[in-house]
Amino acid sequence: MNGRSHYDVLGIGADASSSEIREAYRNLARQFHPDRVQGSAAGGDRMPMINEAYRVLSDPGRRAVYDAAARSARSRAAQSTGADVEESPEPADYRFHHPDGPARVPWRSLLFFSGLAITAIVVLAQFSKPPGPTPPDGILRNGDCVEIEPNNDAREVACVGEGDLVVRQFISFDRVCSNGWTPHRDRQGMGIACIEQRPT
Repeated sequence: MNGRSHYDVLGIGADASSSEIREAYRNLARQFHPDRVQGSAAGGDRMPMINEAYRVLSDPGRRAVYDAAARSARSRAAQSTGADVEESPEPADYRFHHPDGPARVPWRSLLFFSGLAITAIVVLAQFSKPPGPTPPDGILRNGDCVEIEPNNDAREVACVGEGDLVVRQFISFDRVCSNGWTPHRDRQGMGIACIEQRPT
């Protein structure tokens, strides 16, 4: 934009109302539209700048971001020169940068709370009770203790220690137990439980 602000391009002040912005744009569009003006020497190349200025200033959100970026640029220019700067051209790439710079990640806070969470987990693990034996759920698995019912079916029970009948294999009906384990049908009819008695 050759160092000119959008307000300069439309020929209006920074405090112009939306109707003044619209009126200025219409006047300039009638004057510099390529259909009316032939060739860049006559000013036809100004229309893209006029369109962009109107696109930004006619939208309240874009205008607020633009004004904030311009204020930030003036403030930086004043700090670098040590003088008050009344007007300063907009930054060329104002649309791609936040006026206050990129967002920052609060690394210290994240590290602090992560450490706190890890410490809490370790402390809770020290004071929590180890899980006890799981109660029978009726589904036979390897290592479960069983009781043989009168009809020769195996039913899961809680393990008590020596002399328990333990499932060493759980197989389908068409297979045979290995290692001399005694076959018993699962109470729920899911297969054959190969049973071994723990030594007493």
